[in-house]
Amino acid sequence: MRRSLCLLLLLPSFALGQNIASIVRGNQSLPAGSPPSSTVQVLYVVDNSVLTTYNVDPQTFQPTAVGTTTMPKAKYASIQTSPDGQFLYYFANPTYYSGHQKLYVFDTDATGVPGSTPVQAANANQLIGATINPAGTFFYSVAVGPAGPQTTNYSIVRNVISPVNGSLSQPVTEATYALDNDPSGNDCYLSVLGFNPAGTTMYDGIICSGPHGSGSETYNQRSVDLQTGALGPDEQAYTFSYYAGSGYAGVQFENNLLFTFASFFNQGPNASTVQIYQTQPLSTTPLVNCAASMLAICGDYGSARAHPSGEYVFLGGANYQTDIAQVDLTTQQLVQINTVPSNVEQLSPDGSVIYGDNPDNAEIRIAGFNATNGEVKLGGSILLPHVIDDYWIAAERY
Repeated sequence: MRRSLCLLLLLPSFALGQNIASIVRGNQSLPAGSPPSSTVQVLYVVDNSVLTTYNVDPQTFQPTAVGTTTMPKAKYASIQTSPDGQFLYYFANPTYYSGHQKLYVFDTDATGVPGSTPVQAANANQLIGATINPAGTFFYSVAVGPAGPQTTNYSIVRNVISPVNGSLSQPVTEATYALDNDPSGNDCYLSVLGFNPAGTTMYDGIICSGPHGSGSETYNQRSVDLQTGALGPDEQAYTFSYYAGSGYAGVQFENNLLFTFASFFNQGPNASTVQIYQTQPLSTTPLVNCAASMLAICGDYGSARAHPSGEYVFLGGANYQTDIAQVDLTTQQLVQINTVPSNVEQLSPDGSVIYGDNPDNAEIRIAGFNATNGEVKLGGSILLPHVIDDYWIAAERY
């Protein structure tokens, strides 16, 4: 699979051009600095460029549609929100990797519904991934190009976010890379994965595919200046390599912990592992190393993700059932405590809501999760009109 296809499947696709066009502010219902008194769990669903905003009840976990917004036309769309959910960044690509991608900035009301008119629009042809720091002050993205005969240039660029309406300043390049693109050798790309809770560390990854099904993944961390947004040098946190399609490692950073979900396809059944490392400071010795001998699901899972608290992992097994395991750093164990009758696709930013899929219908299943005791409370669901083309993402508004 070539890099362009990988990026569209695995990363939010967007880019900022140098000419940003400001438009009138489209939503005046909630002034900046006046958030609602409690967090609102929000789910956005985009179908044929119509965005429906749902609020999820924190007690019953039933969704309610609270508004629809006709967004700029897009064949492929993705969304990034500010940490408080006040600002919504909508990336619209009219056709498959057309090179005519646009970024639109919206402000939202207290329920998370974006205004009818964007506050800003920009060409977005070069960027392939983005993240916003926990304070909501800086927008970081990955710019790609130009491509040479053997390498492609990648950059991490930073924009300042306006606290008034979420608009972005002109980008400033923070780091540069020249990554292999040789069709007969390695083909690599760069991604930004997020931050530690304090916002003092950014995580990035360099993913490479090579001949004969080989590949490598290298994950790094950089220090972040909280005042200026400037980034320090890369410091390697984790690396994984494989040959002849023999493996894959999913990596996630949560609450100063590094989770690696490694699958080994050539080592027979029950060969997968879950490892957890500390990142502050970095350590190459796992705090937890879970294989089938510790917990059966660790050796054979189809999907995996860590809870934002770093205290749980969700491992999808057979029959679209997800096992929930608690992380015990004292005993260095994963302990299964519960299950969810769906394949967990996303968690709310605070981890209190689980969003899963239904193997029989194009449906998002919703459940509550209590991180204090690991309890699950099944809730409602949302039927997706067009499962292949629809896009959805969980957010919060406060």
